Amino acid sequence: MTKKRTNISLDPEVYEQARAREINISRLTEKSLKKYIDWLEGGGEYGDLFADKKEGVNSCKFPGQTAEEFLKDFRQTCRTDWNLADSTATERYRYAEKLVEFLDGHPREATKGKLREFINKYGDDNAVKTVRVIYGRYLETEVAKDFKIPKSRPRPKKVPSREELIRIYDELESAADRAAFLVLASSGLRRGELMRLSPEQIDTEERTIYPPKKRGPRRTKSQWVTFFNEEAGKALQEHGLGEMEPEEKIFKCHPGTLTKHFGQASKRARTVRVTPQILRVWFAEQMSRLGVADRYIDALCGRTPSSVLAKHYSDFSPNRLAEVYEEAGIEVLNG
Repeated sequence: MTKKRTNISLDPEVYEQARAREINISRLTEKSLKKYIDWLEGGGEYGDLFADKKEGVNSCKFPGQTAEEFLKDFRQTCRTDWNLADSTATERYRYAEKLVEFLDGHPREATKGKLREFINKYGDDNAVKTVRVIYGRYLETEVAKDFKIPKSRPRPKKVPSREELIRIYDELESAADRAAFLVLASSGLRRGELMRLSPEQIDTEERTIYPPKKRGPRRTKSQWVTFFNEEAGKALQEHGLGEMEPEEKIFKCHPGTLTKHFGQASKRARTVRVTPQILRVWFAEQMSRLGVADRYIDALCGRTPSSVLAKHYSDFSPNRLAEVYEEAGIEVLNG
């Protein structure tokens, strides 16, 4: 059999090391290619057999860790070390459990092909995100670096009219729900920020909400100073704000319960379903219609990076934001 002559380029250092050990480079290359071809024909994945160890799972940390120990430590890492939001940490852990079940063992035992099968099985962004986090950030390998997270297309939200908000508000059954509804609609707060509010964060005379004092791990989403209107101020007093202790939570129900109450009121009003997030969107849109610049809306909603706030503080000082807010004159029920 006549052999095919070919030229290959090698790293000079590798070449010298091979020659020093009297390795037959041509013969070893041919044997390696045959082995690789057999691997591929047997269902192997391109790149898995001879992948550089730094790109493979076998180079990962925690070599003696069991699957159960991995899940426990991964959960703690998400919540404590990385300070992920509760919802994000829960979602990452849920898919980590699915991955362990799919592999029937520790994630380090996976091949790139197996990870593709896992992602294809679930077919959603969370599967890709979890795989990338586990192998890139937790295990510190590059085996999942080529898995791309699909860019989601923006989906328009149905923003209720003021008339629809009034109908829903009229169906709310408790003073707490009514106060929460008006604070959210007139301040741009997130639901989690609302549920953490205490009287010490509120200046009732200036109708100002200040960021909470730092307690525990750093939060991934920050609140800047914002305000609420007179309607919300009156509702807070009717809810009993003036009788509460400084560090007492103003809204004591579970966040999910508040969303449920809003949904039930929406159903009774026979109109679009309103959630705390929708009220936040309504606030932003309403402020825009009232002529407020986007940069101020972002600051009131806590979307302005701290670096920008520090660099341009005069633009975002509480006094300046108070002026912008008062000039806009946002109203929920009486507009």
